[in-house]
Amino acid sequence: MPKLTLLLGRRTLHVYDFKQASITIGRDEQADVRIDNPSVSRRHAEIRLGDGGWVVEDLGSSNGTFLKGNRLQGPQPIGLGDEIGFGKFSIVFGKALAPADGQAPAPAGVVRPPATPTAVEGTMHIRPHEVKELLKESDRERRAHLVWESGGRRGTHYLRDAPAVLIGTDDLCDVRVPKAPKHHVLVVNTAAGCDVRFLGMFASMSVRGRKTKRAALRNGDVVKAGDLKLTFMGEVA
Repeated sequence: MPKLTLLLGRRTLHVYDFKQASITIGRDEQADVRIDNPSVSRRHAEIRLGDGGWVVEDLGSSNGTFLKGNRLQGPQPIGLGDEIGFGKFSIVFGKALAPADGQAPAPAGVVRPPATPTAVEGTMHIRPHEVKELLKESDRERRAHLVWESGGRRGTHYLRDAPAVLIGTDDLCDVRVPKAPKHHVLVVNTAAGCDVRFLGMFASMSVRGRKTKRAALRNGDVVKAGDLKLTFMGEVA
């Protein structure tokens, strides 16, 4: 039987093997892959082995089941590497996907798969508190944030945590970093967008490789001020 990888967004939750020729997905206690989340119906979808190979079928779910971006209208054949979407989750058929490098530490009480996942036989249950924590973390990672690098260290600041953030080495800074202008880099997050301002009188910063005192930030922009490097990641819809 082929391996299946269960994902939330692009995060690997489980890799597993089933020995049976029919695998049901849903919130129902009898589902082979049980996910206690409102985006998943009680009996959401089924993957099964037919005469011509493996197929996937929606079981009358509220939110639908998607294959290659198209909502299923009946049983559809699937092949190795096909991704089947249902609610906030998806299953990659026939491949074991490792977690992405550099993912954030797991929330308290959540155990993530090892770097090289081991296939697990039998029914996989995702418990409600695990789903809640994973969705919370996934939502947080989609928010506008800054990734800072300074003095060989690296960190992340989420911009909804405060409307403005002062970054530098001074004790008064909201984000203190090992090496940077003392208290001269200010990032302001407003309803109209996000901009960065260099508050020093004599020096400046560079944004997208150009020297400036102030600039509107776009997704992926790199800001450099002395030994400080900031990468702006915009809100993901």
